[in-house]
Amino acid sequence: MKFFIGQTARNLVRHKYKSLLCLLIGVLTVFLLAVYAGNLDSTKRQLDRLPEVMKITARISNLNGSMTEGLKIREDRMDGILTSEYVEEPVFTVRLKWGFGAFSKEEYRKNLNYYGVGMNAVGGVPGLKPEEINYMEGVDAGILETAEKVCIMDADLMDQEGLSFGDDVMLTLFYYHVKGDGSEVLIDPLVTDTYRIVGSVQIGEYLGGWVPAEVILPFRCVREAYQTQGIEFWADSGSFVVKDPFLLNECKDQMHDLGFLDVITRADFHYEGTSLTIMDQDFIRSVRALNENLALLRGMLPFLAVIIFFIGYICSYLSIQGRREEYALMRSLGTGRGRSFSLFLGETMLLQAAAGFLGSLAAGLLFSTAPAVLALAGALFFAAFLAGTVAALLTLHSLSVMELLTTNN
Repeated sequence: MKFFIGQTARNLVRHKYKSLLCLLIGVLTVFLLAVYAGNLDSTKRQLDRLPEVMKITARISNLNGSMTEGLKIREDRMDGILTSEYVEEPVFTVRLKWGFGAFSKEEYRKNLNYYGVGMNAVGGVPGLKPEEINYMEGVDAGILETAEKVCIMDADLMDQEGLSFGDDVMLTLFYYHVKGDGSEVLIDPLVTDTYRIVGSVQIGEYLGGWVPAEVILPFRCVREAYQTQGIEFWADSGSFVVKDPFLLNECKDQMHDLGFLDVITRADFHYEGTSLTIMDQDFIRSVRALNENLALLRGMLPFLAVIIFFIGYICSYLSIQGRREEYALMRSLGTGRGRSFSLFLGETMLLQAAAGFLGSLAAGLLFSTAPAVLALAGALFFAAFLAGTVAALLTLHSLSVMELLTTNN
C-alpha cells in the first residue's frame, strides 16, 4: 500500500499539467453540482415549510356569501369543527345586547344600551389585537375558552361607571334570533347574572360589520346560559385554520360531511351559516409552482449523472492516450493488468477526491450550502466520474503490449 500511494503521487507530479487540468475540471464540476443540489434542497425545504409561512383559513358564511357575521350556525356543525383533527385555532362568536342590573323585557328600551359578544378567542372581534386587552393579574386569553362567569369590559365604560378589575357586576343579557320566516332579527331576554371583571379592552381599529362590543364573555359561558334557559343555541360567526394544509382534501371532505356547502352567489339570501369559504388559492398555487420546480430539478439528475460520467471518461481517455507506452512498459516489466489498472485509477481517485473537497468548500463558502447537501453532491460526482474513468481505463486492456513497444522503438 505504501508503494502504491507513493507511485501514484509520483505519477501525478510527473504529469503535473495534465493532473492540474483534470483537477480544475473536477472542481468546476463539483461546484456546479453542489449549486444544483443546493437549489434542489432549498426548493424541498420551501415546500416542507410552506404551511408555517402560508396558513389556509376558512370562514363560515350564508349560502350566497353575503354575510359572515350575524349568522345562524348550527351547534352540530360548530362542534364538528371544534373537535376536528384537521382544524386548529377555531374561533366562534355569539352576539349579545346587554345592560347593567336586572330589568324585565318591557324595560329594555331604557336599560338595554350596550352590545356584547361571547367568543372563544381574541380573533372573534375583527381588528382586535391581543395587546389591546389588559388582563388582571393571574388571567390571560385562555379565560375565553372556559365557562367561567367573567367578562372583559370596554376601558372607557369602566371609567365611566367607576369599575375596576375584580369587581362583580350584574348584567342582563339579551340574545339575537331570526324570526321563523327569516324576515327579521329579534332580541329576547337570555339571562340576568353576576360576572367578575377580569380585563379591559380598548380596540384601536374595529374591522367588523356590527357595532363594536363593550363587553366580551367566554363563549362557553354564554352557550351554557342558552342551555340553562332551554333556548336553542346558534353561533353568530365561525372561522378556523387548516391544521395541515397538505391534508386539505381530507379537511374539505370532513366539512362536506358536516353539511357545509360551497358558496352559491346566485342563491337567495338567508341567515343560516351553511357555506364554507376556504382561502386556499395562494397555497395551492405556491405548492404547484414548487412541485413543478422540484420535478424539473429531479428530472435533471439522470442527465447530470450521464454528463459527469462522460466527463470522467473523456478526461481519463485523453490522459491515458499519451501514456500508452508507459502502460506497455509496466506490463513488460511484469506488472499485472490489475495492478496497472489500479495505479492509473488511484491517480484519478486522489485527484477527484481533492476536486470534490475543493469544489464543495467553494460552494459552501459562497452559498452556505448545508454540509449534508455538499456531501451528497460530492458522492454523486465521485461515483459518476470514477465510473467514466473505469470505462476509459478498460480500453487499455485491448492494447497489444508488444505492438506498443515495437512501435515505440
